[in-house]
Amino acid sequence: MNYFTNFAINDEVKNIIFNMILGLIAGIIIAAGYIIANKERKFSKNFVITVLILPIIMTIVIPFIASDLKKTLSLAGVFALVRFRSIPGDSKDILYVFFSIASGLIIGLNSYFIGFMLVIVITLLFVLISRFWNVQDKQVLKITIPEDMNYQNVFNDIFEKYLVKYGVKNVKTSNMGTLFTISYWIQPKKEIDAKAFIDELRTRNGNLNIIIENSDDQEAPVL
Repeated sequence: MNYFTNFAINDEVKNIIFNMILGLIAGIIIAAGYIIANKERKFSKNFVITVLILPIIMTIVIPFIASDLKKTLSLAGVFALVRFRSIPGDSKDILYVFFSIASGLIIGLNSYFIGFMLVIVITLLFVLISRFWNVQDKQVLKITIPEDMNYQNVFNDIFEKYLVKYGVKNVKTSNMGTLFTISYWIQPKKEIDAKAFIDELRTRNGNLNIIIENSDDQEAPVL
């Protein structure tokens, strides 16, 4: 048996290589759109690489599983495994991952027009939404205060100075009930001095812990 025949470049191999090139182009468009849409926010470079590479992988995998139900189920099992190994992320990033996979899948099935129409339309939609629907993300502010401090309205004057909107999310005790931690939903004003904001809060809460988190940090996993 001549094993080298498996390395022959037949029409099927040429088609897969062509699809890989198209998958790379689609990945570059998707990654570029993600960078443009998130230019004013912090984003992970590793995630950009992920959405760039995913369409290429899908164009390679799809021809080998498209006609085999068992292989298709195996691929679904791999994605299920990856889902539990993922780190937390923005819910919008989940959509980007699905978008990249779907684009590579369609191109891998040789539906080039539909695949690139999907890539171009959805990428433009993401960019336009990020530009014209400029809604500032909410954050979570956690302030620790001593148990003898009445937390109601104690920080309102500082909030009015630095925030557009705010509201109490929850209140819980800590340190055997000697401290309270109040969590607020907040939307800061544009270009505020974050250090000055925290310093004013510290003078009011006795220099106890103050934490500001992005609300997206508490959302669903990326996969």
